[in-house]
Amino acid sequence: MKVKLQDVIDGIAFANAQFQYFYHKKTEEVLVLMDNIYGIGKDKAMQEDVDKNADDYISLPNEYEVDEFAMMADFVEELEDSLAASALFRALDAEPDTAPRLFRQSVKAFDLAEEWEAFRNSCYSEVARQWCEENGIDWE
Repeated sequence: MKVKLQDVIDGIAFANAQFQYFYHKKTEEVLVLMDNIYGIGKDKAMQEDVDKNADDYISLPNEYEVDEFAMMADFVEELEDSLAASALFRALDAEPDTAPRLFRQSVKAFDLAEEWEAFRNSCYSEVARQWCEENGIDWE
């Protein structure tokens, strides 16, 4: 089995309540199962295939299995700018509903968007590699 690592990374990073990603063993592709969103119904044919042929699919980690909040905290811990680090830690200490938004705003305010994106991408890449290894899937 083989997969494009970027497809796995994207599937993990974009998974949410409306989008569930699977690796299809036979086609060696990452597929998305969309839930009812924007008036578009769930992909019933794919859902039926996943249900009938569950052994052909491996679910990618979803938003509940990947802790982006921990990624944010790890990013802040690596910052050398103590003023920025302090502000970002305060953002993360806010209410859970507002902390991610405050973190992103602080990242922009301290001109750290590129650094954060690179760090976040590196974390998702590591999660994707681990997932591939755990499932015996080679990547390219």
